[in-house]
Amino acid sequence: MRNYEVKRGHGKTLEKGGLRKRLAEVFDGVSDKGDWHVASYGALQQVTVRMVSKTEIELDSQLDTTASLEVATDTHKRFNKFLEIVTGFTAKQRNTRAKAKAKAEAKAAAAQENGD
Repeated sequence: MRNYEVKRGHGKTLEKGGLRKRLAEVFDGVSDKGDWHVASYGALQQVTVRMVSKTEIELDSQLDTTASLEVATDTHKRFNKFLEIVTGFTAKQRNTRAKAKAKAEAKAAAAQENGD
């Protein structure tokens, strides 16, 4: 399970079925399980996604490790395309933001540990 930050102002496009619509544009056979949207494609046996807030989505995926290299590459490209459409950030931007968030969380945890 992984959370992704959504670009400011971009969350409005995901409300009222927007997230499901974006998922259907990239992946096959979208269905719903509560507030989760579920799809599959290629090496992705299942991808489940939901909006946590206007600024965050939660995503879980299950991969087929036996998929061919061509299928895995195509799946990876589509997965990144989906994340870019939904979050408004490129893969490089998502990576940079995730590193900054992890660094801030580690710093806060260290400060709390030193304060105890």
